Amino acid sequence: MVFELPRYNKCCYCIPLKVGVLLIGYFSIFMSCMTLATVSWSIFRVSKFVEENNNRPNPGHSPSEVRKAALGLYLSFAYYLLVFLLNLAINVVLIIGAHREKPNYLRFYFRATLLMFCLSVILVIVTFVFMGFLATLPMLKWSFTLLVVMIIVRSYYLVLEDREKQPAYELQPYVPVQQAPIMA
Repeated sequence: MVFELPRYNKCCYCIPLKVGVLLIGYFSIFMSCMTLATVSWSIFRVSKFVEENNNRPNPGHSPSEVRKAALGLYLSFAYYLLVFLLNLAINVVLIIGAHREKPNYLRFYFRATLLMFCLSVILVIVTFVFMGFLATLPMLKWSFTLLVVMIIVRSYYLVLEDREKQPAYELQPYVPVQQAPIMA
């Protein structure tokens, strides 16, 4: 059984595909940078908490329990960093491909986003296990957004491929032109 993805002519039903793909790329780069900054700050805060807990033990938790919980957070954060650094890199490829109208770059982005979708599903599971259900909701939203983005980018690269396949000029069938009789 084959599942055929839909093909759009416009992004969000009103924006031309190229503009939509560029907006997706720039917004994704911005959000990846923001996520990387947030995760980096979170790693810093967790390490400070563990350091403070080693110096002043918490009566409710032993230092070994705190280190074990911190290790789970470190692993989750490391996975976040990996996923969003990859996301940043492939979105740079998307912007270059959209500006230069290179369907091969967009096809690469589409395939890389399929990989990102698989990674996002794993990220949802890791987030649920180590951080709880509420932290999982943004990851679920991001996974769904990746599916929509894949469809839009695929539509644009199919448009570019169709444009490349068309010959620069098409031969028109010869139709003799009727000329008016010459009057003498």
